[in-house]
Amino acid sequence: MSDSALPEGEADLRVVPIHAMEGLPADSGVPVIAYGPGGSLRRAYLDGCADYLKEPWTPEELGFRALAVLERARHRYLFPWGEIGFEDQNLVTPAGLVALTYRESRILRLLILHRGSPVPRAALAYQGWGSPLSAGSRRIDAHVAAIRRKVKEAIPRAGRFIVAVRREGYMVP
Repeated sequence: MSDSALPEGEADLRVVPIHAMEGLPADSGVPVIAYGPGGSLRRAYLDGCADYLKEPWTPEELGFRALAVLERARHRYLFPWGEIGFEDQNLVTPAGLVALTYRESRILRLLILHRGSPVPRAALAYQGWGSPLSAGSRRIDAHVAAIRRKVKEAIPRAGRFIVAVRREGYMVP
């Protein structure tokens, strides 16, 4: 671990107790690993953490998880039609940059981070707005539709890039 230490003063990752998640800025761009009791796992992910350590945990476990989170944060994501990544809030595609709004970027990052698994609408709401949406709100649907449209315009062969999973949320396959 010591050979991959960060220079002093740089923060690529934050490790915080679950009760400190609320005080963190949602738009810092720095991934967060939260820790605490097992019963707080759901809350931690809804609050936007990249990973969660259930107590008790060891420094070795933290080290492995931190490296995995950092790798995902820097990684480009490979799809059958090409590779994508993020530059600030924009999506980098084989066809060039796709301009995303702040909320579209946050929603898409969460979907890609959990690629292959449905992400609940509540988690997407917390990611985009920092709070739950009112019952019957279509904000998530509108933002997902906008992301789909933008990706399809840039990369027609990407097909249905984000799929709806009935009663579960949305997913990037």
